[in-house]
Amino acid sequence: MELYENIFKRKSTKAFQMDSLDEDSLRRVEEILKTAPNLFEGMKVTYGLLREGKEFSEKATGILGAYTRVKAPHFLILTMEPKPGFRQATGYSLAHVVLALNDLGIATCITYPGADKEVLQKYLEIPEEEVPVLFVAFGNPQNPAELYPPLDYYKRRGLSDIIIQGPVKRKYKPLFEAVRLAPSSFNTQPWRFSVDGNKVHVARVKLGFVKNKLFSSLNKIDMGIALAYLLIAIKAKNFKFNLIKEEFSHPEMEYMITVEILEEPRRP
Repeated sequence: MELYENIFKRKSTKAFQMDSLDEDSLRRVEEILKTAPNLFEGMKVTYGLLREGKEFSEKATGILGAYTRVKAPHFLILTMEPKPGFRQATGYSLAHVVLALNDLGIATCITYPGADKEVLQKYLEIPEEEVPVLFVAFGNPQNPAELYPPLDYYKRRGLSDIIIQGPVKRKYKPLFEAVRLAPSSFNTQPWRFSVDGNKVHVARVKLGFVKNKLFSSLNKIDMGIALAYLLIAIKAKNFKFNLIKEEFSHPEMEYMITVEILEEPRRP
């Protein structure tokens, strides 16, 4: 399975067929959830697979915010213990899951919870120490052609916007072409990158008071998704890497992490 290729093929779907996926497909989904990577050691994302999505969709429509009013045959409910970095960790794991589902030909839509834990526990058991972070609606799209994006689908910032410091080596540009296509809440695209040789400093745009209240939590999930896209691209291009913390400051950015790309020594 090549997750990198699915970066350029995956799109969000909001119109699903309400028929359940076949059992073989649901088993494959469960296998993907079992092997989804985690960003931090000791911080594991819990995936609740809600098979009866039709009933949940009908009852949840009046509970969730407008952005989450998606009807689908199945849902994933992602929960995690609220430790520092848990939203970024959720986004990182989530990115691998939705790309893997796309590889199976399963449509997805990332949605955000407005229902409290007591409501969700009517449908599945949530560990006491964990909180719901987000949902993923999934199933077959109403229109099979909607599974893959048309040429003009991606409304994303250009490289000159997301790379705030450079220059960028030519061989690294495909990495940023991939990460700029990452999905984000309300298409806010909060990620920015400062490139220093073989080091990529990953940062999030600082928000004003009002926007911070509205988007801060969601944008942290987005940053985890963007990091996953970047690392998937790095692996696909046969680079190795280290995740490190460095001194980095920018007046308009909130530093997240540094990706050190390890270049193989040239053969004589």
